[in-house]
Amino acid sequence: MDPQVLAIVLLLAGLALIFAELFVPSGGIIAVACVMCLAGSIYFAHRAWSTSNPILFWVYLSSLLFIIPGTLYGAFQLLTRTSLGNRVLLQAPTSEEVTPYQHEVARLRGYIGQHGKALSLMTPGGMVIVDGERLHAVARSIMIEAGADVTVIGVDGTRIIVQPRTAEEPDQPIADDSSASGDSSDSGEIDRLNPFG
Repeated sequence: MDPQVLAIVLLLAGLALIFAELFVPSGGIIAVACVMCLAGSIYFAHRAWSTSNPILFWVYLSSLLFIIPGTLYGAFQLLTRTSLGNRVLLQAPTSEEVTPYQHEVARLRGYIGQHGKALSLMTPGGMVIVDGERLHAVARSIMIEAGADVTVIGVDGTRIIVQPRTAEEPDQPIADDSSASGDSSDSGEIDRLNPFG
């Protein structure tokens, strides 16, 4: 076959393989075939024009410096504008995806000050239940036994920070009014029954 034809055919095959390499995962096999086609094209161009028309040969080599990068650029542009390209290339993350925990952290901050119960031994991490929801928690510088009452005091990333609930944090205030009134009524009853009073 005519070396000129082979030079052109191998050049077109190499350019086509550039597109194929971007769209078809091959582990580099297509890239190697592309390089071989382009090298073969240069070889047959040298055989065809280096002696008979050296200017054409150098024009051909110079054109490769623009054709190959231009083909790569065009392939990337096509890749970014097709549905196939969207599946091949990873799209840039959105601002919400870059900071996916902002809403979760804001939600966890709403538990600060609430009381719950340790579901597992915390050394220092573990699970707690607060307001009926199981949450990942970390104890502040102390081990907490499973079943112990805890108080949420802060947020660390996507975990809440807890400490053991102290006696100064009762669920409901203790009222002594009933006992006091009961004592006064009893004393009044005693006074009424005492004939010497």
